[in-house]
Amino acid sequence: MEVQLSKRLQAIADCVPAGSRVVDVGTDHGYIPIYLIQNHIVKSCIATDINKGPVANAKRQIARFGLKDIDVRLGRGLEPIREGETDVLMISGMGGYLICDILKAALPLVKKSSQLILQPQQDVPVVRRFLHTIGFCISNECFVEDEGKYYTILVAQPGKECYTKEYEYTYGKCLIEKRDPIFKEWLLLKQKRLEAIEAQLEGVETPTSLKRKEALKKEKLMHKEVMACIF
Repeated sequence: MEVQLSKRLQAIADCVPAGSRVVDVGTDHGYIPIYLIQNHIVKSCIATDINKGPVANAKRQIARFGLKDIDVRLGRGLEPIREGETDVLMISGMGGYLICDILKAALPLVKKSSQLILQPQQDVPVVRRFLHTIGFCISNECFVEDEGKYYTILVAQPGKECYTKEYEYTYGKCLIEKRDPIFKEWLLLKQKRLEAIEAQLEGVETPTSLKRKEALKKEKLMHKEVMACIF
């Protein structure tokens, strides 16, 4: 019996380098570690979670699939991990600020990692900027649609990098350069949303609406720049 991953989790798993030693922070049910071990993609896998419930769930799922070589640990962020145990850090399904806090709290361990695989649920630009401040470059980004929602996956490696344009942090330089079809689909949907908001604000002159109009004007201008790069 093989574990079946959602499109989001499969896209994350596909970013993991063969033969690596991986830690999955916030593992929940442990599906990605199970997939990686079942398919002989990684040498070893540690799954961590801050809550006892998900740790118990992960252990049950691992047992259900007949696996014994996934180490499940209880603890906050990367606290349960010792230096030298892993070379790839994977954090998904959390807010961008929380991901940054987890990385910041374990910087010595993070900086010795060969690769970070991050999937923020929100505030993706915050994570892009943070990676650059701690000495990581973004080597790849994947964009996936799963059950009507869109997700960005960041792959980062040690190295110096700094984007020169604001929209590269907001939208993702890698995604813009790749002209990913799903990303293009999302851009068109976002353009329609911006136009709908503009129509709703038309004729409204309250202080709040005027401030929103100004912000919307800047957002539309940035969106137009990105669209010009891709279409």
